[in-house]
Amino acid sequence: MMFLKTLAWFLLLQCCIIATLYQFSTCLAEEQSGHTTTETLQPKSSDCETILSPRQQCTNSIHGVPGIPGIPGSPGPMGPPGVQGQHGQIGSKGVKGDLGPHGQPGQKGVPGSPGPRGEKGDTGQKGEGQIGQKGVQGKPGPQGDKGEPGLKGSTGGHGLTGPKGQPGQQGHKGDKGQPGETQQTNRIAFSVSRTTALGLVSQDTPVTYQKIYTNMGNGFNIGTGKFTCSVSGVYFFMISANRKNDQSLFMCLMKNDEQLPCIYVAHSANRYHGSASNSVIIDLQHGDEVWVRLASGYALYSNVNEYTTFTGYLLYENA
Repeated sequence: MMFLKTLAWFLLLQCCIIATLYQFSTCLAEEQSGHTTTETLQPKSSDCETILSPRQQCTNSIHGVPGIPGIPGSPGPMGPPGVQGQHGQIGSKGVKGDLGPHGQPGQKGVPGSPGPRGEKGDTGQKGEGQIGQKGVQGKPGPQGDKGEPGLKGSTGGHGLTGPKGQPGQQGHKGDKGQPGETQQTNRIAFSVSRTTALGLVSQDTPVTYQKIYTNMGNGFNIGTGKFTCSVSGVYFFMISANRKNDQSLFMCLMKNDEQLPCIYVAHSANRYHGSASNSVIIDLQHGDEVWVRLASGYALYSNVNEYTTFTGYLLYENA
């Protein structure tokens, strides 16, 4: 509020100074031209007349139109803070409020852990009472009724082994028993590997293998690459292979003309070779053929390290 009053007085003083300067400039102009006005106009009284000099009060000139007020100047700096006033009197003590309602009881706390067991107390002293005299034996009472049989006692422990008796006479030779049934188990298993690459093939091609590790039962034909079942039963087969560096690999286990599980390895510029394997358990009948087929448009890789293999064996014969 003090700042607004100061700004209002400052603007009023600026207006008075501008009006006075304009009158003074008009008087000077008339004196220099030699023309004065016969009509004398009395200047209007204002709040700022007391601060004007006689030079500025021109009685022989005509008041001009007041000029446009100038742009207000920036506010002056804030004055220093005033002296701190005296502290007011302390007010009277307020009336004590009513007591608030009682709060709800808190939840039951968690039980504390059991304290340590106390030490055993000392044994009390034996009493000093005297032993009484033995009483006179009474007469036998009448015979009571026969009681119920008691519970059977537990079995006693084994007695000591008696001395060995004399050997008895040798018995007659028994009759010859019937011959037992014999179960013949066929052992059929093979494991082979390929030592060279194959493909890119232009049609579906049976994969053949050059090296035989096992051929129990002679069920595997190295010329055709096919296993022929001679004993009906449940068999396990597994294949594994590598792809060529610049080709993809897609090959499948085959049962006759039926496709079984396959393996696939896609070509990748970031990997020199890729490998895969798969296996299956199937039921075969006598004469079924199991072999590996390389799909058209694909290739596999192998060398003396034998990356491509084919394995199978009989688990259970059919009853």
